[in-house]
Amino acid sequence: MSIPRFVPRSSWGARSATKISTNISPELGGVAIHHTGGFRFAAADHRDCAGQVRGIQRDHMDGNGWWDIAYTYLVCNHGYVFEGRGVGLRSAANGSDFGNQRYYAICGLVGGFIVYDEITPQLVYGFRSAIAHLRSVGNAGTGTEPHGIFVSTDCPGSRLYSLMPDMEPGPGKGSGGWVPKPPPPMDSSYPSAPVFPGVFLHYPPATVHSSARTWQQRMAARGWSISVDDVYGEQSRRVCLAFQQEKGLTVDGVVGARTWYAAWNTPVTSGGSDPSAAPAWPGVLFSYPPATVHPGVRTWQQRMAARGWNIGTDGVYGPQSRTVCLDFQREKGLTTDGIVGPATWQAAWASPVT
Repeated sequence: MSIPRFVPRSSWGARSATKISTNISPELGGVAIHHTGGFRFAAADHRDCAGQVRGIQRDHMDGNGWWDIAYTYLVCNHGYVFEGRGVGLRSAANGSDFGNQRYYAICGLVGGFIVYDEITPQLVYGFRSAIAHLRSVGNAGTGTEPHGIFVSTDCPGSRLYSLMPDMEPGPGKGSGGWVPKPPPPMDSSYPSAPVFPGVFLHYPPATVHSSARTWQQRMAARGWSISVDDVYGEQSRRVCLAFQQEKGLTVDGVVGARTWYAAWNTPVTSGGSDPSAAPAWPGVLFSYPPATVHPGVRTWQQRMAARGWNIGTDGVYGPQSRTVCLDFQREKGLTTDGIVGPATWQAAWASPVT
């Protein structure tokens, strides 16, 4: 999976949200960075982090009367990314309608004022993987802003603010000094994988980096139809989505550590799907409620009807389309959220009909 240490809501014991909103336009903004406040917060033992996240959710819901935990994701000092509200849902953390409309919210589980928590390389890496994931799957724009740009606050604190350039997933940024270690190959017949470079290959925007060529060359050697040009763009992303689907990885179109190593350490599957068969994802998350009306909805509905699903093809993503989406996501082992993002879109063409 492209977030190497991802903790879904079910794993940290999240309560159900009382309500959700898909009224968000993250393509016009991006991601806002937060910390927990002016007191030290970081847990020394990772076993305590899930309890901290539950405590934040309790404060937000019972203390503030909010629908759910306010953040999209939360990152601990051990490099784990906890799912908060999640992709495609409006945050309540950014302090203004503008901020919540255009920006996701990621909170580091660190804080302090005169004495601040240690910020580990794993925390910075966790932020980078979460930002890359939101840009690829959540349609987030390229803006990465401190919470304080939207409302009068010192958040995310000077220490975390100074490290925001290293949170950028693109090339030329620091890796924070830590990347996951490569897993051993399945057996000695597999070639040795080069060490993951710490650059998250994602689109949009295109990632231009020498590691893109290395990964493209390996995918071409595995038999995928892919250009080898140092540019991780739309074609590379389609190949990545199909490969992740084939190998049971998180399907988000981001070449993170696990997708990188899988290109070397997993067997080549004969007769794989052709990612070029899928039209380009239109860049809009189809969700309900409210209904999404978009030309791409009709394209997806027509494809699902051709696969044998009972679905109208009216260009309106309403309750029937959402039900079909949920059932399809369960069938294909995708994140079951009823939202047609790039992974669900790609799977409609690239996965076998069952």
